[in-house]
Amino acid sequence: MEALATITPESLALIHSKILDPSLSQNNRGPRSREELFQLIDVHTPYYALQDVHVLKDNIVAAKVIAESPLGFEQSPITMAEACRHLAILGSVACATINPNQSKHYYLAHKGTYKRVSNEKFAIGKPLTVLAECISFDKRLAKAKACLIDEENKLICGIDVSFHVIPQAMFNRLFAHTYRDCLPTLANPYTRKNTLHDLKLYDTGATASLGEVQEHYCSGHFPNHPALPVAVLMGVLHDLCIAFVHHALQNKQAKLLVNECTLLADNLASTGEVIQLEVQQEARTNDYFKLRGIAKTNSGKTVGDITTIICIRSSL
Repeated sequence: MEALATITPESLALIHSKILDPSLSQNNRGPRSREELFQLIDVHTPYYALQDVHVLKDNIVAAKVIAESPLGFEQSPITMAEACRHLAILGSVACATINPNQSKHYYLAHKGTYKRVSNEKFAIGKPLTVLAECISFDKRLAKAKACLIDEENKLICGIDVSFHVIPQAMFNRLFAHTYRDCLPTLANPYTRKNTLHDLKLYDTGATASLGEVQEHYCSGHFPNHPALPVAVLMGVLHDLCIAFVHHALQNKQAKLLVNECTLLADNLASTGEVIQLEVQQEARTNDYFKLRGIAKTNSGKTVGDITTIICIRSSL
């Protein structure tokens, strides 16, 4: 099956190699606390789950993370959507640290690609290293690359991502209609999967609904302007893709690996909007499915558009 135009393994290997560079530790600019970083980006806990963030040289930042979302039928050690969540957040941190204006900005991921490099099964529950590099920055657009590495320094996966960079005052004006008082987080919604409602499976596709976006779905993702994280949309679209693949295989226990994915997300999904999901099969071989997934609001606004290649790994 023809590959998607995603970030290349060679590009990810280049980022990976930089963590082995002894000069990085020699030129380490030091740790950055969450309090410091929350002055630059408006992504907070529990959505922000990075630990031990260090700013290195050459626009590179490093952090640790432990996967918290259920794997479901995906390959260990982490789901594709959760990997993208942590990689994109650290990518925004890398961009924020070199922004000449060191005030709060919103970094809205609107375009990206994902590549799984290793097909190995990794240990679950172990700390993973995230490494990100800002590769370009101008006043309104930033780009980053990031990769995920296991405890034995094996490269797992990575992304490239483009951000719209919006100063806080401008964001507040643009999204004044979404303002909410910041409520304390009572539970972490990212430790469980979202429910697919009204699931319908067909020969060449599937549909479902996420239902109405609740405020707790967005915990930590813009506290005063809660919006559904793009990674959550990617997660539910891939859950629908997996449900379709199981249906097509007539095997509800098949283990799957998201090999690569492209994303477009030009609009935010805010609380109160209803999200409809649709997946269509574009190609299929014995071992792979190529699928297109789209998420739209009840008003017809597209909030997520993915093309993904899923590999059949095994049956339980």
